[in-house]
Amino acid sequence: MKKVILLVAIVFSSVMHVHAQEMSSPSKRWGAELNILWPIFPGNIYKGQVTYETWRKNDLAGDAYVGFHIRPSEFREDEGDFANYALTFGYRQFFWKGLHAEIYQAIGPGFNTNNAIDGKDYTSWDYEVGLLLGYRLELFKKEKRDKMKFSPYLSTQQGFYYLAAQSNPHPIKNSEGERPFYVGTLNLGIRF
Repeated sequence: MKKVILLVAIVFSSVMHVHAQEMSSPSKRWGAELNILWPIFPGNIYKGQVTYETWRKNDLAGDAYVGFHIRPSEFREDEGDFANYALTFGYRQFFWKGLHAEIYQAIGPGFNTNNAIDGKDYTSWDYEVGLLLGYRLELFKKEKRDKMKFSPYLSTQQGFYYLAAQSNPHPIKNSEGERPFYVGTLNLGIRF
């Protein structure tokens, strides 16, 4: 009887160990990304974030992130001088290898000075939401990534953002209100 209990305990322990290895996250759970497209096109927008892999089971995984969105002051013909700064946060769900969907949120102040319609200055707290689909391309094979301290990757995403709320909206020439708008990203990242 003791041998049977010992055998069952060994088998159970082995199964649990294999299952725990399958469920465990890689050693590189943290990441950092910079959007390398937006400073060039559309220009004057800087976005970065820190990611954390919250869970993983094979190709399925989830990343939470927090970051920043900075648009220094620029002149817009239909608005006047405009700038905005935001704290970004969200969740990225991986489905297969690097294929993922992302829920995006940003909150922060927007500034419109010397408005093109009435010449006034406006300061507003803005809340933006978005949904993106994308792919993260690892630049090295898994065996090499596991040996590296920092593992680089590229990530591209396509989707839509929507300015969901403004505390003090400013007038814009020929505008009929806020509408969802297309966004595309190209992020250079590292996992560590």
